[in-house]
Amino acid sequence: MMVRHLVLILVCAWTALLACPAEAASAYAGERLALGADARALALGSAYVALAQDATAGYWNAAGLASLEGRQLHLTHDERFGLVDGDFIAMALPGPWGNRMAVSLLRVGVDDIPFTALQNPELPLGPDNRPVIESQESSADYALYVSGGRRLHGRVDLGASLKLLYSQVGPFNAYGFGADVGLRLRLGRGLSLAASFRDLTTTPLFWSTDATDRIQPSLIAGMAWSVPIAGGRATAAIASRTGGDAADESGAAPLNAGVEYWYRNIALRAGMEEEQKAFGLGLQPHRRLALDAAYLEHDGLDPTYRFSAGFRF
Repeated sequence: MMVRHLVLILVCAWTALLACPAEAASAYAGERLALGADARALALGSAYVALAQDATAGYWNAAGLASLEGRQLHLTHDERFGLVDGDFIAMALPGPWGNRMAVSLLRVGVDDIPFTALQNPELPLGPDNRPVIESQESSADYALYVSGGRRLHGRVDLGASLKLLYSQVGPFNAYGFGADVGLRLRLGRGLSLAASFRDLTTTPLFWSTDATDRIQPSLIAGMAWSVPIAGGRATAAIASRTGGDAADESGAAPLNAGVEYWYRNIALRAGMEEEQKAFGLGLQPHRRLALDAAYLEHDGLDPTYRFSAGFRF
């Protein structure tokens, strides 16, 4: 019965997603905010929608907050392509009436972008009228998430995130707001299914230039399976994103996948994010501290490095 209810919720949410008019959305709006959070997630190819059950769940899938244990603080920093810096901070704690709560802040930005102008704007470009750097500006996207998760039944979790967005490109800025909804079904024996519906209402971004961008709705669905092996624990996860502007080179929905093996306090990870290889290492030097590092390759571009620290208290 509960599984049928879950399927009904999924169908209704997906129908609402499809009902949003495509022409109302702007190509690639908000795509930098889809770069993810947490080094463990990146090392697993960002196939994390069914695995997130710590402070990062407010970003990945708020339903995972239902499994939160105690209070947690999470910090992440990454460097992508040698140009784009990302920072993520999240605080999660138990809430009232059996809920679990999280507040998260994500920033993705590029600093020191040269803005150029002709030496004499009234004359055409030529040997005596060359472009010069007029100023150096920054471009950044911010997202503040306020999230909650709750266990609806013994095996079904539901969560939601309200988010406030802010973007800046040089002297121009924009703000917006939206909502994500997440579901997770724990089938037992280490198997979980999950889905995160993002920007269900086609999240608007209102620019200071009086223009409006809209972030298209998207669905991230995935599964994870964890089993004990050789004195440790192995986990495999897959996920795929559809809607929005998600597509690989063939135009199909991209498939992300990852594997992890924990032995005592060390984890080895490998993944594939849209055909790009990812690798990672996890350490737990103390039961209240977790450290993670990840490396992601990119064709023709510098690799991505991501570092995370998680604290339980």
